[in-house]
Amino acid sequence: MLRFGGGFIFGDSESYWHLARAIARGEPYQYGVTGAIFRTPGYPLLLAPLFLVFDDPPIWLARLEGAVLGAVTGVLVCLWGKELFNRHTGILAGILTALHPELILGSIPVLSEAGFAPAWVLGMLLFAHSCRQSDSGEVCVWRSALGVGVAFGLATLIRPSALLWLPFLAIVQLLIWRHLLPSWQAWAATVAGFALVMAPWWVRNYWMTGRIILTTTQVGASLYDAWNPQASGGSNMDFVVEKLREVQRNYPDADPLFWELELDRRLKREAVTWAIEHPTGVLWLAFVKVRRFWNIVPNDPGFNVFPVNLVMAVAAVLTFALAIVGMLRGYTRRVVLMTCVLPAVYFTLLHMVFVSSLRYRIPVVPGLIVLASSALALRSFPRRSNKED
Repeated sequence: MLRFGGGFIFGDSESYWHLARAIARGEPYQYGVTGAIFRTPGYPLLLAPLFLVFDDPPIWLARLEGAVLGAVTGVLVCLWGKELFNRHTGILAGILTALHPELILGSIPVLSEAGFAPAWVLGMLLFAHSCRQSDSGEVCVWRSALGVGVAFGLATLIRPSALLWLPFLAIVQLLIWRHLLPSWQAWAATVAGFALVMAPWWVRNYWMTGRIILTTTQVGASLYDAWNPQASGGSNMDFVVEKLREVQRNYPDADPLFWELELDRRLKREAVTWAIEHPTGVLWLAFVKVRRFWNIVPNDPGFNVFPVNLVMAVAAVLTFALAIVGMLRGYTRRVVLMTCVLPAVYFTLLHMVFVSSLRYRIPVVPGLIVLASSALALRSFPRRSNKED
């Protein structure tokens, strides 16, 4: 799965590259025989302009695009820190984002994290702004709320792991901050913005299959990857080929789209069955996945080498420690907790179920950097609202 030098580092990159080419050339959006709904189109759409300019673009251009998207993330984190705290915190947060090794490494491979990070941070920035508008009684809060939905819709189109974030946030608000809930108009605008972005993908999937598919047909494979007799907490998709062959043997006359849907359904069923029959194994795997998610050095032996592991470890420890200090300083401010802390809870819980790795921590890191910057910056006090007093 690993190819260094001038090629791809991860095997997933090949599918994004193929789909980006298909979009640019007006070809069917499909990867392989059974990949019509294999990937959401967000990241391939970001790569597609490269194929409009070059017939066969060099991979370094995609890496350059990732670096640009990383720079955009740094600017958005700067604005986010300013929105939550003040200008000093924002500037420091932007600088630390630009220098953080996890975010730098996340921009280099041709993977969806490069586009996911700025879309996710934009959603958090707009959400923080929307909360402040709501607290101050501004009537245009629905516009920011609409932008929140659009941003998280884009994030979900790029990486489906963001799909449950808004429901998770709403549940936490109902359970903990019910008296601080935004107006129903704000939530309606957020849902509308999210649906507006996702609707073309939903309609396309329903038109092709007659079924509601919110993200992709990879959910079953991802779940089986996490819950199966050989599961280790990391990803190993070698089983897909044999499972697909079983489906094809059982339904030799079916069309490829049926094989894709049946494979997804079968893998979901087998994963859930294994989890029900092995609850102890599920709990142990959850523990392993948390350790992998919050590891201070890369889990993959190919990347856990000196001096990469030393740099990663120092950056992670300092970020975590300072983020805890910043969280203790701003723990009474619900917007700080919702935008900087809750994502860490959300993605940790998500990857206690699905496979876990440091790369899945990338959307958590910007919020931790904002908290860490608030602990370092002078005169860094969160903006206070009447509701939070």
